[in-house]
Amino acid sequence: MSLENQTELLSRIAEGDEKAFRRLFDHYWDRVYLVAFTLTKSAELSKEMAQDIFLKIWQKREQLPGVLQFESWLFITARNHILNQLRKKSHDKEFTDHLEAHFSGSSVTPEQELLLKETQQLVAMAIRQMPQRQREVYTLSRKEGLDTAAIGRRLGISRLTVKSHLTKALQHIREYILPSPDKFFLFLLILPPYFMCL
Repeated sequence: MSLENQTELLSRIAEGDEKAFRRLFDHYWDRVYLVAFTLTKSAELSKEMAQDIFLKIWQKREQLPGVLQFESWLFITARNHILNQLRKKSHDKEFTDHLEAHFSGSSVTPEQELLLKETQQLVAMAIRQMPQRQREVYTLSRKEGLDTAAIGRRLGISRLTVKSHLTKALQHIREYILPSPDKFFLFLLILPPYFMCL
Protein backbone atom coordinates (compact mmCIF):
# COMPACT_ATOMS: atom_id res chain seq x y z
CA MET A 1 0.00 0.00 0.00
CA SER A 2 1.39 3.40 -0.94
CA LEU A 3 0.40 6.92 0.02
CA GLU A 4 0.06 9.16 -3.02
CA ASN A 5 1.09 12.79 -2.60
CA GLN A 6 2.07 12.40 1.05
CA THR A 7 3.05 16.08 1.29
CA GLU A 8 -0.50 17.12 0.46
CA LEU A 9 -1.86 14.52 2.88
CA LEU A 10 0.27 15.90 5.73
CA SER A 11 -0.89 19.43 4.92
CA ARG A 12 -4.53 18.32 5.06
CA ILE A 13 -3.91 16.62 8.42
CA ALA A 14 -2.26 19.80 9.71
CA GLU A 15 -5.49 21.63 8.84
CA GLY A 16 -7.51 19.14 10.88
CA ASP A 17 -8.71 16.78 8.13
CA GLU A 18 -9.68 13.63 10.05
CA LYS A 19 -10.17 11.52 6.90
CA ALA A 20 -6.62 12.30 5.79
CA PHE A 21 -5.35 11.34 9.25
CA ARG A 22 -7.29 8.06 9.05
CA ARG A 23 -5.51 7.25 5.78
CA LEU A 24 -2.14 7.89 7.43
CA PHE A 25 -3.18 5.87 10.48
CA ASP A 26 -4.33 2.90 8.40
CA HIS A 27 -1.17 2.99 6.29
CA TYR A 28 1.33 3.00 9.16
CA TRP A 29 -0.53 1.33 12.04
CA ASP A 30 0.77 -2.20 11.41
CA ARG A 31 4.41 -1.14 11.21
CA VAL A 32 4.24 1.10 14.29
CA TYR A 33 2.54 -1.72 16.20
CA LEU A 34 5.25 -4.15 15.03
CA VAL A 35 8.01 -1.82 16.27
CA ALA A 36 6.25 -1.64 19.65
CA PHE A 37 5.73 -5.40 19.82
CA THR A 38 9.34 -6.10 18.85
CA LEU A 39 10.48 -4.05 21.82
CA THR A 40 7.79 -4.87 24.41
CA LYS A 41 6.71 -8.43 23.50
CA SER A 42 3.25 -7.48 24.77
CA ALA A 43 0.27 -7.26 22.40
CA GLU A 44 -1.81 -5.20 24.83
CA LEU A 45 0.99 -2.76 25.62
CA SER A 46 1.97 -2.49 21.94
CA LYS A 47 -1.58 -1.52 20.99
CA GLU A 48 -1.68 1.08 23.76
CA MET A 49 1.70 2.53 22.74
CA ALA A 50 0.79 2.66 19.05
CA GLN A 51 -2.43 4.51 19.91
CA ASP A 52 -0.45 6.97 22.04
CA ILE A 53 2.01 7.58 19.21
CA PHE A 54 -0.73 8.39 16.70
CA LEU A 55 -2.50 10.54 19.29
CA LYS A 56 0.72 12.52 19.69
CA ILE A 57 0.93 12.96 15.91
CA TRP A 58 -2.64 14.26 15.80
CA GLN A 59 -2.04 16.62 18.72
CA LYS A 60 1.07 18.02 17.02
CA ARG A 61 -0.38 17.93 13.51
CA GLU A 62 0.47 21.59 12.83
CA GLN A 63 4.15 20.54 12.68
CA LEU A 64 3.63 17.93 9.94
CA PRO A 65 4.14 20.16 6.87
CA GLY A 66 7.69 20.83 8.11
CA VAL A 67 8.57 17.11 8.25
CA LEU A 68 10.62 16.29 5.14
CA GLN A 69 11.15 12.56 5.69
CA PHE A 70 7.92 11.50 7.36
CA GLU A 71 8.57 7.76 7.53
CA SER A 72 11.97 8.28 9.14
CA TRP A 73 10.49 10.85 11.54
CA LEU A 74 7.58 8.54 12.42
CA PHE A 75 9.73 5.55 13.34
CA ILE A 76 12.17 7.65 15.35
CA THR A 77 9.20 9.23 17.16
CA ALA A 78 7.73 5.77 17.78
CA ARG A 79 11.00 4.29 18.99
CA ASN A 80 11.69 7.17 21.37
CA HIS A 81 8.17 7.00 22.82
CA ILE A 82 8.37 3.24 23.30
CA LEU A 83 11.82 3.36 24.93
CA ASN A 84 10.67 6.14 27.26
CA GLN A 85 7.68 4.06 28.30
CA LEU A 86 9.87 1.00 28.82
CA ARG A 87 12.20 2.99 31.06
CA LYS A 88 9.21 4.03 33.17
CA LYS A 89 8.06 0.42 33.38
CA SER A 90 11.51 -0.93 34.26
CA HIS A 91 10.55 -0.70 37.96
CA ASP A 92 7.45 -2.84 37.36
CA LYS A 93 8.55 -6.35 38.42
CA GLU A 94 5.59 -8.06 36.71
CA PHE A 95 6.48 -6.39 33.41
CA THR A 96 10.23 -7.13 33.64
CA ASP A 97 9.45 -10.75 34.55
CA HIS A 98 7.23 -10.95 31.47
CA LEU A 99 10.04 -9.66 29.24
CA GLU A 100 12.61 -11.99 30.77
CA ALA A 101 10.35 -15.00 30.29
CA HIS A 102 9.65 -14.05 26.69
CA PHE A 103 13.27 -13.57 25.69
CA SER A 104 14.50 -16.65 27.50
CA GLY A 105 11.92 -18.81 25.75
CA SER A 106 11.85 -17.18 22.34
CA SER A 107 13.76 -18.13 19.23
CA VAL A 108 14.49 -16.20 16.07
CA THR A 109 12.51 -17.37 13.04
CA PRO A 110 14.34 -18.02 9.74
CA GLU A 111 12.53 -15.00 8.24
CA GLN A 112 13.66 -12.72 11.08
CA GLU A 113 17.20 -14.05 10.86
CA LEU A 114 17.27 -13.41 7.10
CA LEU A 115 15.89 -9.87 7.50
CA LEU A 116 18.48 -9.08 10.18
CA LYS A 117 21.29 -10.48 8.02
CA GLU A 118 20.14 -8.44 4.99
CA THR A 119 19.88 -5.31 7.15
CA GLN A 120 23.38 -5.81 8.54
CA GLN A 121 24.71 -6.29 5.00
CA LEU A 122 23.08 -3.04 3.87
CA VAL A 123 24.53 -1.18 6.85
CA ALA A 124 27.99 -2.65 6.13
CA MET A 125 27.76 -1.50 2.49
CA ALA A 126 26.70 1.99 3.63
CA ILE A 127 29.63 2.14 6.08
CA ARG A 128 32.12 1.20 3.33
CA GLN A 129 30.96 4.21 1.31
CA MET A 130 31.58 6.71 4.13
CA PRO A 131 34.59 9.06 4.11
CA GLN A 132 37.46 7.52 6.07
CA ARG A 133 37.24 9.68 9.23
CA GLN A 134 33.45 9.35 9.37
CA ARG A 135 33.82 5.58 9.07
CA GLU A 136 36.45 5.53 11.83
CA VAL A 137 34.23 7.51 14.20
CA TYR A 138 31.17 5.37 13.47
CA THR A 139 33.15 2.13 13.90
CA LEU A 140 34.61 3.22 17.23
CA SER A 141 31.11 4.11 18.40
CA ARG A 142 29.28 0.99 17.19
CA LYS A 143 31.94 -1.72 17.33
CA GLU A 144 33.90 -0.62 20.40
CA GLY A 145 31.08 1.16 22.20
CA LEU A 146 33.09 4.33 22.88
CA ASP A 147 31.32 7.58 23.77
CA THR A 148 32.01 10.88 22.01
CA ALA A 149 34.65 11.98 24.54
CA ALA A 150 36.59 8.70 24.25
CA ILE A 151 36.43 8.77 20.45
CA GLY A 152 37.65 12.36 20.46
CA ARG A 153 40.64 11.42 22.64
CA ARG A 154 41.43 8.38 20.49
CA LEU A 155 41.39 10.36 17.22
CA GLY A 156 42.61 13.71 18.56
CA ILE A 157 39.45 15.61 17.58
CA SER A 158 36.83 17.53 19.56
CA ARG A 159 33.57 16.04 20.87
CA LEU A 160 31.63 18.38 18.59
CA THR A 161 33.54 17.03 15.58
CA VAL A 162 32.84 13.47 16.71
CA LYS A 163 29.13 14.28 17.09
CA SER A 164 29.10 15.85 13.62
CA HIS A 165 30.67 12.73 12.09
CA LEU A 166 28.16 10.47 13.88
CA THR A 167 25.22 12.60 12.74
CA LYS A 168 26.42 12.48 9.13
CA ALA A 169 27.10 8.75 9.36
CA LEU A 170 23.59 8.07 10.63
CA GLN A 171 22.08 10.25 7.91
CA HIS A 172 24.11 8.40 5.28
CA ILE A 173 22.91 5.02 6.53
CA ARG A 174 19.30 6.23 6.69
CA GLU A 175 19.41 7.41 3.09
CA TYR A 176 21.02 4.15 2.01
CA ILE A 177 18.42 1.96 3.73
CA LEU A 178 15.26 4.06 3.26
CA PRO A 179 14.31 2.39 -0.05
CA SER A 180 13.79 -0.78 2.06
CA PRO A 181 11.31 0.28 4.81
CA ASP A 182 11.32 -3.08 6.62
CA LYS A 183 15.11 -3.02 6.88
CA PHE A 184 15.09 0.66 7.83
CA PHE A 185 12.88 0.23 10.88
CA LEU A 186 14.87 -2.86 11.89
CA PHE A 187 17.99 -0.68 11.72
CA LEU A 188 16.24 1.81 14.04
CA LEU A 189 15.52 -1.00 16.49
CA ILE A 190 19.15 -2.11 16.70
CA LEU A 191 20.50 1.45 16.85
CA PRO A 192 21.82 2.59 20.25
CA PRO A 193 19.34 4.99 21.98
CA TYR A 194 21.87 7.84 22.21
CA PHE A 195 21.94 8.05 18.39
CA MET A 196 18.36 9.30 18.53
CA CYS A 197 19.58 12.41 20.35
CA LEU A 198 22.18 13.38 17.75
